[in-house]
Amino acid sequence: MKFDNQDTVYGLHSLKLVMAVVVIVIIVLMLLTSVADIVENVIGINQNWLFAIVIAAYMMFFAYFIWQGAAYFSYNDEGGKLTIRTFKLHPWGGEKISIEVSLSEFYKYEIVRKWPRRELIIYVKKGNKIMKYPPVSVVSLTGKQYDNLIKALESL
Repeated sequence: MKFDNQDTVYGLHSLKLVMAVVVIVIIVLMLLTSVADIVENVIGINQNWLFAIVIAAYMMFFAYFIWQGAAYFSYNDEGGKLTIRTFKLHPWGGEKISIEVSLSEFYKYEIVRKWPRRELIIYVKKGNKIMKYPPVSVVSLTGKQYDNLIKALESL
């Protein structure tokens, strides 16, 4: 079975871009119109605090995906080996990880859940030793992709 979450990754990047444009439009509107004065009269928040709130809300939105561990994920178990490729969706670039395991060496898998993260750990058996690969984020998989991953790993 082969799949990846490339569409989800594109969607997250597009959403971040749209949110950045929305924030810029809001800031420009506050600078060029009397929206900030209206908000100050109605709510009592001055323009500087309004800027800070809008920017802080965007930063929290952006930081959530970093905190969550959103990542690109590609899975392939065809050709006698298990191949997983992944990288985190950080703005400064995430470490690219590639795991390639012969199906005969595959020992077990484990899904670790620590809200809001969900990570896959692959174990392999080489001789008498059982070794574990570093955790790989699977939080960005759709429900169907996640179910397919579990079914594929269970069949191994």
